[in-house]
Amino acid sequence: SNIWHDLRLLENQLPFFILKNFWTQLSSSDIAYFIDFLISIYIPLSRSGRKINTFTIPKMIELHGAGVKLKVGSSRNLFDLQFSKGVLEILKLTISDETELTIRKLLAFEQCYCIKNYLNDYVVMMDCLVDTPKDVALLVKYGIVENRLGNNFEGSTLINNLVDGVTVEYKNFYFAKNSEELNDYHRISWHKWKANLKQNYFNTPWATVSVTIVILLIILTIIQVVCSISL
Repeated sequence: SNIWHDLRLLENQLPFFILKNFWTQLSSSDIAYFIDFLISIYIPLSRSGRKINTFTIPKMIELHGAGVKLKVGSSRNLFDLQFSKGVLEILKLTISDETELTIRKLLAFEQCYCIKNYLNDYVVMMDCLVDTPKDVALLVKYGIVENRLGNNFEGSTLINNLVDGVTVEYKNFYFAKNSEELNDYHRISWHKWKANLKQNYFNTPWATVSVTIVILLIILTIIQVVCSISL
């Protein structure tokens, strides 16, 4: 009765051709269950997994400290995580009370009926990137995560709990390429030094001016000392 009531609400009305196309897509495919349809929406159109050597991936706070810029992904595919030229793009993820239950149902179905476990690898990758509330706070700051749980501690706990019971196929991990690229970028010391200068000393116009004045004073002092010695 509640569903019938919701279907008649004006704000819930959809053009009938959308429902017709939806039904056509379902009837012309091999989809057997509605949850199967939900998973099929997110299956990547291209790219396959490969062997991964280690799951020791820097956390979000560590990547940010190495100068990695965070950006909301423009793709419609949840698994389309991209890293290029120091910019990490992740599709927006909404965390709420229903998130864990929904993802666990999808994981269970994927593990039982699907050949490739994209969602399985996704939750493993997110668990590698997120460890503490600070990691979640960073993702929230840049709009990648919408946290409806109230605080970042609950958000990080939920993400970490999603990997309970999942298995990882080391020889065919979907995000292996991303993991290697992030590790390689994080290992370069120059990236960390540059990020430290920008985030701690040039993070505001006034800080930039202050540091510049200090540098000029040091240079003038050195010139004065050199000139006095030469005289």
